Amino acid sequence: MGLRDDVSAGINVALHFTMLGGLAWVTGQPILFPSLGPSAYLLATGENPRAEGAYHVVGGHAIAAVAGLATYVVIADGLVSVDAFEAGTPFSPAVGRLVLSGLVAMVLTTIGMLWSNTNHPAACATTLIVALGLMSSPISVVVIVVSVAILVAFHEVVVERVQERYGVEPTDPR
Repeated sequence: MGLRDDVSAGINVALHFTMLGGLAWVTGQPILFPSLGPSAYLLATGENPRAEGAYHVVGGHAIAAVAGLATYVVIADGLVSVDAFEAGTPFSPAVGRLVLSGLVAMVLTTIGMLWSNTNHPAACATTLIVALGLMSSPISVVVIVVSVAILVAFHEVVVERVQERYGVEPTDPR
């Protein structure tokens, strides 16, 4: 990628996050969450067939969110990693449950993405966000999947048109 592609990718990411940030601001919902960053990056920097596209992005995050919620509810329900780790207590049962929740969620997400051929690495961050108690309610899981679907739809309907019209589509995907 040259300078033109780098600037194009930056413009594309700006478009994605202007829209998502606006929706988060207007609705007051956590439409922006950490694992959307890598997903937007993959969409903005060019096609990577194993990790980009609606099937991979939405499917991977959906599998991750469900796996994270299932393990959280079974193993660590009611715990939040920020609070548990803040105490700094060695061998804390709460931290142990959160660690186990994250571990099982990662295993389930990995297997689920491989079986479904969704292969979206950014979804692994989503499974940890949910499994560690940061966005761990059924409503949060719906918000996650809907936010990812909005990101992908916006990319396909708006960003790709902007790329074509103004010539800001990366020519050398990474």
